[in-house]
Amino acid sequence: MAETPPSHLRGLKVAVTGASGNVGTALLRRLTAPEHGVAEVRGLARRRPPSVAPYDSVQWHLADLGQSTSETLLSSFVEGVDAVVHLAWALQPGRDPERLERVNVEGTRRVVHAATDAGVQHVVHMSSLGTYAPGAPGRKVTEDWPATGVPSSQYSRQKAAAERIVREVLARHPGTTLTIARPTLVLQPEASSEIARYFLGPLLFGAARAVPAALARLLPLPAPGIELALVHADDVADALTRMLDRRVPGPFNLAAEPLLDAAGLARALRSRRVPVPRRLVRTGLSAAFHAHLVPTEPGWLDLGIDSPALDSTRARTLLGWEPAHRGDEVLAQFVAALGRGEGAPGPLLAPAGGRTHDPADSPANVPD
Repeated sequence: MAETPPSHLRGLKVAVTGASGNVGTALLRRLTAPEHGVAEVRGLARRRPPSVAPYDSVQWHLADLGQSTSETLLSSFVEGVDAVVHLAWALQPGRDPERLERVNVEGTRRVVHAATDAGVQHVVHMSSLGTYAPGAPGRKVTEDWPATGVPSSQYSRQKAAAERIVREVLARHPGTTLTIARPTLVLQPEASSEIARYFLGPLLFGAARAVPAALARLLPLPAPGIELALVHADDVADALTRMLDRRVPGPFNLAAEPLLDAAGLARALRSRRVPVPRRLVRTGLSAAFHAHLVPTEPGWLDLGIDSPALDSTRARTLLGWEPAHRGDEVLAQFVAALGRGEGAPGPLLAPAGGRTHDPADSPANVPD
């Protein structure tokens, strides 16, 4: 059972980048809750979300972190705040790595420089499981595992580079506390359509939704050897809130139990696993990617298979964090919501058939 929620946030001014995405929306739900007494919440996004909860209690600043012109706006965005939570991250377009580099790596550099220039006392950086070097199957790693990424994964390389920049910049500013969140795959039902658009694309997403749920459970799950933990976006938001409350420095792994192997994933989906060699799956994914059938580049498969499992003891001990949702239940709820085409208000979390968006406008830290 989790400890009593943080109660020392009263009067805090917080600026959140990527505030309209998967994790950002979950964090806003907490920061704007009256019981926390946060004095001011600022949100950064490319497009203004609708005036509904939790977005309607936020002071919005609109900018594209991939553009150098965002530096002027960032200065006013962080001026006078107590903490900056950097969540913004572009997952697509995977076929334009230079564009992703500008948003993810150079955008991160701009955010932390703006924060230090403004004298912000606390920076919380959303890193990822993808920051870690490959691990051994069945072995959970702690935060001292090498944060050098999975070389064949574009996402992983950029996550490792972004975290390295944050560390290097803030090492020159010892008066600023740096806290780093490294979550595993982050899901919530409200983000099901968003995540499906990013990874399946319109063709496969439409096909997946057309299969009745009862029939889908009868289909086998072709999967290579894999181990995967999941975590609910609300549980990640809880951890981020505790980081802001306690201002504990250093990195924190965030993952819920259980750790699912391929058979466990199939059971959570009420399906059955059919073992398929990794090479065969990767070849098929590569062909589909280069044929523009899916937007998911093959490095995502390498990341899913090679990334280590996470030991979250440090978060439980120093933050009093305990996920309220089991990972297998999160997966089942997410897939059910995906089949129903669910989502939430806004350009990013829009349900299936709702308003679409520029694929670069994706501050939803899905595998974080």
